[in-house]
Amino acid sequence: MSPPEERPWPPYYFSAADGLYQPSGLARSPWDRRAIAGGPVSALLATGAEDSSLDADFEIARLTVDILGKVPHQPLRLDTETLRDGRQTKLHRTVILADGRIVAQAHVLRVRRATTPAFDPPHDYPAPEAVRLTTGAGPARMAGAILHRPILGGPGQPGRGIAWLAMNGQIVADVTPSPFVKAAMFADFGNGFGNATPASEWSYANLDISLQFLRMPAGEWLLIDAETHMAGNGHGTARSTFADALGIYARGLQTIFVAPGHLSDRRQPAAKA
Repeated sequence: MSPPEERPWPPYYFSAADGLYQPSGLARSPWDRRAIAGGPVSALLATGAEDSSLDADFEIARLTVDILGKVPHQPLRLDTETLRDGRQTKLHRTVILADGRIVAQAHVLRVRRATTPAFDPPHDYPAPEAVRLTTGAGPARMAGAILHRPILGGPGQPGRGIAWLAMNGQIVADVTPSPFVKAAMFADFGNGFGNATPASEWSYANLDISLQFLRMPAGEWLLIDAETHMAGNGHGTARSTFADALGIYARGLQTIFVAPGHLSDRRQPAAKA
């Protein structure tokens, strides 16, 4: 039997050295231990897409992530290019490379800051301090890296899921994650918190993430309100609303690949050797 993987504290998903990002055991995908989960992939791309030199004049309005097949659990490299460098908008592309091959990409749309009318969407979510903190083991808490205050439903419970989340760890070791990076991480959780049926019957692998920001999030606790919908044709969508203590800051969508779960009688039997 293999020895158990060490759990670093504070928990981190990647360590950086010599231009490479080495994933920890915490980054492993629940679907394939040889791959990296969608949340850490999205957060790593967001880390590579940050540009402090633009923050004063431009704000991120959209993040889209495409997972181009399996992101292997091995050292990875980040690369960023500018696709549009306009006076009002800028579009950047960040990629994750494994052995020189692109395995995931993100497009980040930045829009010039300006003073314009505000029409904030209403919300009536309870404040995070009014919701009990969940303790103990569980996939949503990722070995203590994620703090969880559930409001409605949640991972493993079919239907709409609402929860406050906070990060008690780091995406890259020894680096405090920004609100943007944390938002990118939590944007992957829609298909887990708002799953349509028990995961043992049907699984929901994430294929992409689209996150449209009204503004950048603020504070320690970020809320997700998620639902998954399917038309019975092999794929579906997870739709999420994201809020902080000040109100709603973004809306998100994911395309999900639907397949029989690990206890489903619809799974094909393993082929004989």
